[in-house]
Amino acid sequence: MSLVSVLRSEIGGLAGLHVYELSSRGPLVDWLKRNAGRVTCSEFFDGVPSGTMVNGIQCQDVQKLTYADASFDVGTSTEVFEHVPDDARGFAEIHRVLRPGGRLIFSVPLTTKEKTVERAILVDGAVRHLLPPEYHGDRIRGWGGVLAYRNYGLDIIERVRSAGFSDVWFARPKHRLGRWEQMIVVGTA
Repeated sequence: MSLVSVLRSEIGGLAGLHVYELSSRGPLVDWLKRNAGRVTCSEFFDGVPSGTMVNGIQCQDVQKLTYADASFDVGTSTEVFEHVPDDARGFAEIHRVLRPGGRLIFSVPLTTKEKTVERAILVDGAVRHLLPPEYHGDRIRGWGGVLAYRNYGLDIIERVRSAGFSDVWFARPKHRLGRWEQMIVVGTA
């Protein structure tokens, strides 16, 4: 719910806004459904084409979203981009589907190192590990079921800016719950 704290301080009222959340369940999704004007949720399902419905949940690959340009006012995600093979493409896709002036507010595990450490890459569709594999969990795949492609460092600001965003900064939640100490807030150009 740290992300909710940042949403409240950076955006304020969401009642008239369309929010895109990169997951389909959990406390953030519940809160968004109660407070935003409209909420679109999705999940990534391995081997399922983007835009396909799976048990009432839309599959979307953040690297190639099926939404039209300028569809949303706000994008949110918690602990997603470290699992995206091409995060630059993912950030660019979020930028594309946000309206001018829209914001992306998200969290990732963040180290205090200057540079992001790439742990794995995709080569011709196959994962190539650069370091010993690191796995995280999610509500769909369970604990240890999701490969981390990278460990983000402080250069994440520049990585996000390179995808077309401006005014990229770290925002500390006023009411911190759990282990998240920082959120990243991105304003579009």
